[in-house]
Amino acid sequence: MPDHEFWKAFILGLGAIFLIQAVIFSLDPDSRSFAVGRVIPGLILLLVGLNFLVNLSDWWPLILVVSGVVVLFISWFLQREIQKRKITQETLHESEVKYQHIIDNANSVIMDIDTRGKILFINKFALDFFGFQENELLGQNLVGTLVARSDSASEEQEKVIQDIVTTPEYFRKNGEKVWMIWTYKPIFDEENHLKEILCIGIDRTQQKMNEDLVAQRLKEDTALEERTRLARDLHDAVSQTLFSASLMADVLPRVWERNQAEGLKKLEEVRQLTRGALAEMRTLLFELRPAALADAELRDLLHQLAESVMGRALLPVALEVEGTCKIPSEVKIGLYRIAQESLNNIVKHSGASRVQVTLNCRPRQVTLHIIDNGQGFDISQVAPGSFGLGNMRERADHIGASLKIESKVNEGTEVTVVWDNQTEEVAA
Repeated sequence: MPDHEFWKAFILGLGAIFLIQAVIFSLDPDSRSFAVGRVIPGLILLLVGLNFLVNLSDWWPLILVVSGVVVLFISWFLQREIQKRKITQETLHESEVKYQHIIDNANSVIMDIDTRGKILFINKFALDFFGFQENELLGQNLVGTLVARSDSASEEQEKVIQDIVTTPEYFRKNGEKVWMIWTYKPIFDEENHLKEILCIGIDRTQQKMNEDLVAQRLKEDTALEERTRLARDLHDAVSQTLFSASLMADVLPRVWERNQAEGLKKLEEVRQLTRGALAEMRTLLFELRPAALADAELRDLLHQLAESVMGRALLPVALEVEGTCKIPSEVKIGLYRIAQESLNNIVKHSGASRVQVTLNCRPRQVTLHIIDNGQGFDISQVAPGSFGLGNMRERADHIGASLKIESKVNEGTEVTVVWDNQTEEVAA
């Protein structure tokens, strides 16, 4: 092949390649701006090659006009695409500015952190809320800046995230503690690995302060109510018992002078009254010190109740305990409260002349029997909540015990509580 034929083919092929690239670039919106750089040299090379191949000297004016129209059309088309892209970019920029404004001025703390707890983004509201500058937080770990680092905090990813997610307490730059409610949105990469965590928090400091205030007031009201109840119990039980003992002690010398046997009887009554008052005082001390109630043996608690009833109501209470009960504190307190409620009901309503309390402790079961010889009642005619029966059932249910109450008119009442040990913690 002669050299000039080779160059004709080369120029035609190169022009065709440029035109094909121009078409390919024009199909992709992201690369259409490169099409012009391929179209113009491609047409020129193609026309030059055609002129070498065939004599187009007479057609040059027409070919140039056609080429100019083609170039003009392509330029118009590309300009329109560029304008569209410019409008799209401006719209996107406006949206970014708008959403950035919304995020910065949202009434919420918005942060983006990585899996190590490093702060990647924080909005303006959060900066103002915590009192930091942006450069003081970006790139810093959330734990140790806004979240107090626990003594056992580790650098493991799971522990860092757990510290961030579970703690409601955060700190401002001035050291002031604030309470937050957080929602979290995990962001995963293409391989479904945790990449970032979007955190949105709402300040609940005022709510927490209000809750603490309400809790404090409730605590004070409860303490006042408890003091009032104890004062009433002191007046109704201890004070009246001691007053009765004082009156009997005043007349005891004269009774002794007239009849020593009667004097001994009155002396025994004084002894019972004073022992009852002492038992009542110990019971009230137990109420004032719940820890002492939990630490005491159930045998001693029941003995204290029996002494209290005998001294306050002059009602004989026989207590029998079989075995040693090693049971959980809540079970012990539950049985004690049931016995207390039952004995109070006997004193108030039964008119009994004697009471038998039996506590049977076996390795897998504890049974409490309280029997009186009072007037009894028809259970079918009594509402479930009457005579404190509702409280007794609730306490039995709370400790997982069964409660059985049997009573007949003029035949007394029997209360039976059975707690089955599931862990073999009861030793006889």
